[in-house]
Amino acid sequence: MSVGIRREMTLGSQASEVARQAAALADLTDPDLVALMVHGDKRAYRVLVERYYRGIIGIARRMGLNGGDVEDAALDVFVRVWLHREKWRPEGASFKTWLYRVAVNRIIDLKRKPQFVDGGDLESIPDGAMSPVEKLAQHQEFKRLRTAIKLLSEQQQIAINLFYDRELSNQEAAAIMGVSVNAMESLLKRARKRLREELKAME
Repeated sequence: MSVGIRREMTLGSQASEVARQAAALADLTDPDLVALMVHGDKRAYRVLVERYYRGIIGIARRMGLNGGDVEDAALDVFVRVWLHREKWRPEGASFKTWLYRVAVNRIIDLKRKPQFVDGGDLESIPDGAMSPVEKLAQHQEFKRLRTAIKLLSEQQQIAINLFYDRELSNQEAAAIMGVSVNAMESLLKRARKRLREELKAME
């Protein structure tokens, strides 16, 4: 057997092993992946990024960021996750709750800075990069709903986003926003009431 053939077989075997390890990591739960990431495992970190990147993108868009600011926010969140990975404590909130809290806080910071708006709307976003809820938003009825949501307070918008778009529980959404479950339920109740009023006014 020639040296070239042996080298190709070795490389093929190594590639198969890498693919097998990647598939095994993808099957791990968040706590297992985070435990590996805390000890510097970049492959586990990449799996977590792939698992939650679109969720962060969705939150950023629904909270009003536009254009490149959306991806900048998501990238910034994940850079912070890696840099501060050793501060993670498994006895605290779930990783998803902690991650979304970091994202919401970072997005709020970015929204408070002066921004250039180029007039582009969500319709210009490619379908492949949109969540199911955002795809539905292209339809007329959801355009009205999105317009009404923009009239809510910032806290109400975040609550609606987390509860409906991200499909989090009241408890998870409350933890992300740093409020009690009762306060979260009250916030959602007021937000839904305001939405009904705004939608009725648009008829």
